[in-house]
Amino acid sequence: MSAGSAWAQDDAPPHPAHIHTGTCDDLGDIVAPLANVAELTAGEVFGAADAILVKESETTVELSLSDILAAPHAVNIHQSAEAIQIYIACGDIGGRVVGGELLIGLQEIDGSGYNGVAILQTADPNTDVTVYLADNEAGAEPEQAATAPADPTTTTAPAAPAEATEAPAAEETAEPAAAAPSGQELAVDIRDFAFSPDPIEIASGDTITWTNQDEVPHTTTAEDRDVLQSGAIAPGSSISQVFDQAGEFPYFCEFHPNMTGTIVVQ
Repeated sequence: MSAGSAWAQDDAPPHPAHIHTGTCDDLGDIVAPLANVAELTAGEVFGAADAILVKESETTVELSLSDILAAPHAVNIHQSAEAIQIYIACGDIGGRVVGGELLIGLQEIDGSGYNGVAILQTADPNTDVTVYLADNEAGAEPEQAATAPADPTTTTAPAAPAEATEAPAAEETAEPAAAAPSGQELAVDIRDFAFSPDPIEIASGDTITWTNQDEVPHTTTAEDRDVLQSGAIAPGSSISQVFDQAGEFPYFCEFHPNMTGTIVVQ
């Protein structure tokens, strides 16, 4: 058996993965982070050079399989640490358990082209979770087809100047909107795997700026992701967001779910 000589490398970054409460249609809190799903690098490669490569993740989580199955849970895969807010594959946890082992399917999300399987194996009091993910090339075709109709719309671009004549009226309404951010800007440090201050109380219209003082990426993700979902915040970087809606909003770091905080908008 001879090793293959020309194998395409997957340039996509590793994919963060988690076990959430809830279902893929209604994801809840992260209860167990999983190791990043990444391309295998060990061993030699053999066979067809155009074979679809499989990415893998292996994690032992501190939850028993019976506890996971006692309530709705799902395995969710993200595009990358930088695009943590984009989900590419997900699978609800459930099915037949044979010999302490449960296999579930991972379906692609929004035409990502990624699907796979996850294996949950009893290792009392823990559970071994193995994720296999493949980039299905056929999944890219619908996206290409979807973008094709966009070409005719670009041919109408020369007509745009006629609509642009209405811009002066829009500018008049834009000025009051620009004046709206008259609230204060408050700072939250992300340091030593904690948010400080916590909780943080602000008035409606105020801005919060989070700065990552740690040496690893973090996120600021509200339980209601429509309220706040920062994506990865690199070490030394900051993100800011204005809050106009009154209420109390718990949030956490998707990479480190034990990092939690609360925003109180009055």
